[in-house]
Amino acid sequence: MTQHDVVVVGGGHNGLTAAAYLAKAGLDVVVLEAKEYAGGGVVTREATLPGFHHDLHAIAHIFIQGNPLLREDELGLLSRHGLGYVFPDPSIAVTFPDGDHIAFYRDVNRTADTIARISPRDADNYLRFHAFTDQLLDTLMTGLFQPPPPLGEFFAGLDRTEGGQELLRMLLMSYLDVVNEWFEHPKVRAALVRWVSEILAAPEEGGTGAFLLMMVPVIHRYGLGYAVGGSGSLTTALVRALQEQGGTLRTSAPVERFTFTGDRATGVVLASGERVEARRAVVADLNIKQLPGMVDHRFGPDWEHKVRRIKPAGFGLLTGHLALSEAPVFKSGPEVGGAGFQETAVPLPELMRTFDGLKYGVPATGIPSISVASAWDPTRAPAGRHTLYLLCYAPLELDAGRWDDRKEEIFDQVFETFCGLTTNMSAQNVLGRTVESPVDGERFNSAWPSGDPGHFGSQLFQFMGYRPLPNMGYRLPAEGFYLVGPSTHPGSGVTGGARAGAQAVLRDLGLDIAAVMTCT
Repeated sequence: MTQHDVVVVGGGHNGLTAAAYLAKAGLDVVVLEAKEYAGGGVVTREATLPGFHHDLHAIAHIFIQGNPLLREDELGLLSRHGLGYVFPDPSIAVTFPDGDHIAFYRDVNRTADTIARISPRDADNYLRFHAFTDQLLDTLMTGLFQPPPPLGEFFAGLDRTEGGQELLRMLLMSYLDVVNEWFEHPKVRAALVRWVSEILAAPEEGGTGAFLLMMVPVIHRYGLGYAVGGSGSLTTALVRALQEQGGTLRTSAPVERFTFTGDRATGVVLASGERVEARRAVVADLNIKQLPGMVDHRFGPDWEHKVRRIKPAGFGLLTGHLALSEAPVFKSGPEVGGAGFQETAVPLPELMRTFDGLKYGVPATGIPSISVASAWDPTRAPAGRHTLYLLCYAPLELDAGRWDDRKEEIFDQVFETFCGLTTNMSAQNVLGRTVESPVDGERFNSAWPSGDPGHFGSQLFQFMGYRPLPNMGYRLPAEGFYLVGPSTHPGSGVTGGARAGAQAVLRDLGLDIAAVMTCT
């Protein structure tokens, strides 16, 4: 048996973030990770051939760029631990089969110029929308990286001013509703809908309007970052920061259950039978739906019912990692090819029919997402060669057959769509590939139901202070027991969001948050 001040269960980037901050506060922290390596979905591996370094899941680091974790370099990830980024410009390009496209540059006026080629009126609308959302961004971004207020209190505050009422109204709407109110042309609407759909929610889902409000100003202020060397470079830097502060990472250490003394969480039992005790706190970087069995159902049937009813994401992902002999050349032209990320769209309402198909088991093979990160970071592939990250939205259950039997066949359709967008791509350019279905994603990480790295949906009723349960504040129903990661605010993606969860732990332990959340 070993003892530490804090035991963190799960070595994803959120678990490591929380652990590093807690260690910086002078606590003796151990992170227990089930896999033989840390990182969760923020990992880079030679998934196809030697020398080709693929980001297995998370690839684009966007929201974390606004996190004081990086912006103020609070853990020294940038200055001491080897983390670096490249920022393509344009960050994203949404392209249509006929060659029309919209490029999202850091410069909002330059972005509007690309919209004007499709719709001059919507170019003006975009500038107006950006001006409206950009003035809210500081408040919204600050709120992402600290514990959220009770949702009712937040709503009441917004309801006191005309501007706040407008924001509240948009938060309650779907992102499709917001797009339709502000924009006119079916392609402009489709481009924005396609981009925001990365949250894995159908466009008409209520309570998703917040994501359009944030994604537009964020991409212009912070851009899209590719971690040099791959997403796993963030994980490596976090591990170094943890160890610099005296913390410990243990891999190949799966936790079987949590232990309690009375109403207090006091440690864990590993699958090996080893006990690890926590003197002050236990922090779980897990899916909240994993917890009932791991705590021997001690929190009762009412709590478990609330957990079970949490709504999953609307769809999943079918992802291919490919080693290419050369970079793709897009028919839409160099502006699309020069973007960090390419999204494929079709005009409304065809796009809406595609999303409807996902509800009935039909993969969205005609609107793939594309990233050739090696074009920006040559460390990811041998000289002259490239990596391709190619994915499509996938139903959680197919209309016919099983994912294990059909994933290669369905991915062939995605690859055919991709080739049709280029002048030079065919099967002959593929040196190696590996394909992962939603089922494979769940096998990769037991916290990802149907392969969803975000754990569950991000509608307003399970977002901000209501994620995962109303006004839980990272605290589980036992003293000294906390939850961080995608199940909690700010939700899915590479955000470093457990900075907020760490603040809740520090506050309860009576430690100086300001001293920890500062650059050293």
